[in-house]
Amino acid sequence: MAKPSQYIAYLPPAQPIDLSTFKGFKFVTLDGLVIETRDIDDDVSGTFEWEMCAAQEDRCMQFIQEKCVNKRTFLITSGGLGKEVVPKIHDLPQLYAIYVYCQDVVGHRQWASKFSKVRIVCSDDRVLHPQLAADVAQANIDWGDALLNAGKRDEARAKFQKALNNLTKHAKFSDQAFINQVQKKLAECN
Repeated sequence: MAKPSQYIAYLPPAQPIDLSTFKGFKFVTLDGLVIETRDIDDDVSGTFEWEMCAAQEDRCMQFIQEKCVNKRTFLITSGGLGKEVVPKIHDLPQLYAIYVYCQDVVGHRQWASKFSKVRIVCSDDRVLHPQLAADVAQANIDWGDALLNAGKRDEARAKFQKALNNLTKHAKFSDQAFINQVQKKLAECN
């Protein structure tokens, strides 16, 4: 595997969260998570409860449509399965980010480039994990902002801390200005 030295994780745009309907995050994989990196996946996501839909396209789509309403859903898929599933579920509001993990990066970038929620197409965990970490960090910041606006400082602090941990531990190429912004948000919670 080539070292992804040119890769820089970029953040999705901030998206306000409505605490009256929001139910948290959900992590779904249509491709089996690699056993060797499962600890990283769990640490980045903050949960060990991934919905495993390995090669079960219909089950995956139904799960996201029915069980992920009012959640920010992160989906990891293989290229071949993603090519079939992504066009059918891309516009669901609960689908926040899609990661295509495949061997044929060039081939799958062609179809994936048509879908704005596809955050990355890659064949290397060292590229996938920083992007997932940055995206989960942004989602935690959005959640923390909503909590802070609702006067829930302790809960907001926990979300900002999770964001900072993801940015410093897993999104190794993060923008220092962004890290400073998260640290400022943490200070606002005191």
